[in-house]
Amino acid sequence: MILGLMQGILEWLPISSQGNLVVLSIAILGLEPAHALSLSVLLHIGTGLAAFVYFRNEVFKILQRGTEEDRSLFRFLAISTVTTGLVGVPLFIFVKTATYMGEALLALTGAALIATGIIQRKSGHEGAQTSETLDAGDGLALGVVQGFSALPGLSRSGLTTSALLFKRFPGKEAFRVSFLMSIPAAFAATAGLALIGGVPQIDASILVALLASFLSAIVSIDFFIKLAKRTRFWKLCILLGLIALVAVLPYLF
Repeated sequence: MILGLMQGILEWLPISSQGNLVVLSIAILGLEPAHALSLSVLLHIGTGLAAFVYFRNEVFKILQRGTEEDRSLFRFLAISTVTTGLVGVPLFIFVKTATYMGEALLALTGAALIATGIIQRKSGHEGAQTSETLDAGDGLALGVVQGFSALPGLSRSGLTTSALLFKRFPGKEAFRVSFLMSIPAAFAATAGLALIGGVPQIDASILVALLASFLSAIVSIDFFIKLAKRTRFWKLCILLGLIALVAVLPYLF
């Protein structure tokens, strides 16, 4: 239950949910590193389902491809998901046999978010890009960025949101696209896990973890979407950047 609750909340923050779950699973639960890594990927099913339920109307529109925006998002999500798999699977296999620490890049993500917030505050306006402008090149670029989140310590939401902000997407739109990207990525990651034979045995504890992940993700995603609507996004950028930097501090001592 604790692992599931953590996954559901941390998935939307610029803190690596996978990295934190792996550390907790090894240090507190005594799991083998390879098993802990596989479990952290499996729990993304809960957050993927939560994002699907939260954006269900939008997902069905994208699948129907009735408008140019829907068709653009469909192409973008398809290309980014495939690219994520091509980048993420080899990295995941490597991580299962090697020790990797992503604190330095996590700190850079936090610094980038803070810098973006400061720039947005000084400019007085956000970017003007929309999901209609997303093309195949964006799908490849964001897919590569998302693929690197297979490395424990790197945050999927932090990386993708930062990349979208640097491409001059408004803050709320960057959040929305990043959350939509999490839906196919979560299920693709689980499928990849099954292909390489790393899916943990599904038992009662796993089901409890998945349920906890789903419920906490539903609550937290709603909170962050509403917060993004009510708050000037440059403030939210700086807040998320500070959270990422604070998360690095325990590894420095």
